[in-house]
Amino acid sequence: MRDHLHKHGRGLFLFGLVGVANTTFDFGVYSVGVLLGVAPALANIIAFAATNPFSYVANSRVTFRSEAGPAALSFRGYGKFLAAHLLSLAISTGLVFWLAPVIGPFLAKALAIAVTVFINYFASALLVFKAGEKTEAGS
Repeated sequence: MRDHLHKHGRGLFLFGLVGVANTTFDFGVYSVGVLLGVAPALANIIAFAATNPFSYVANSRVTFRSEAGPAALSFRGYGKFLAAHLLSLAISTGLVFWLAPVIGPFLAKALAIAVTVFINYFASALLVFKAGEKTEAGS
């Protein structure tokens, strides 16, 4: 149990580091869209589409890297990553859609990020980058 908690604690920490870069990129794309007059919910979807491939690569290289090396990259792997993260896209877009008119588009986006960060981590850890799967080193 202790090893399991240590593993996920480390993973959450690394996910947070990668997440800072990804969130900055995501929030930037979202903000440009909103400032250009794009509806917040649509801007959220565009930001997700722009940042999700970066998130897959960065998480395979840093967050879910094993001692044997980074997780192997593949179209199939990205398909699993995308499918796992579509739930968070639906949740965050719903939150932005409902909250933006009430609290503003930027605070709504910030709250959506705070809600979905744990969903994204556990979807990645449990469904995409499973322990013991093939790495680029081939083990």
